[in-house]
Amino acid sequence: MPARRPQNWLSRALSGRRPNAETDLEHCPNCDRDFVYPVEWEPVSKESWWMLLRCAECDTWREATVPNAIADRFDVELDRRADVMHRALQKIDREQMVASANTMIAALRHNLIDAADFS
Repeated sequence: MPARRPQNWLSRALSGRRPNAETDLEHCPNCDRDFVYPVEWEPVSKESWWMLLRCAECDTWREATVPNAIADRFDVELDRRADVMHRALQKIDREQMVASANTMIAALRHNLIDAADFS
């Protein structure tokens, strides 16, 4: 089995690289957590974007105008994080569905419910 690549945060931690809030927009310059998300954004020109950013950890708000390359990297990072949350939600949904089905099966086996309960 091939070795997995270290996650970005692990690579940065091991390299001693500190995130730069000007280029790593997901990092808060106030609390240094990576919980920043865009509240509003719009293109300023063909080469740059204005964004209103908020840190979900410490509620710091800031404005940033960044080139397309940084905005694109931020977009990819936000998509990656949304994908992680989506997979976690799907897992929770499956677990809850299995638990509900098992409860229904147990109730049916013990004659706790019958067809009249559904009419």
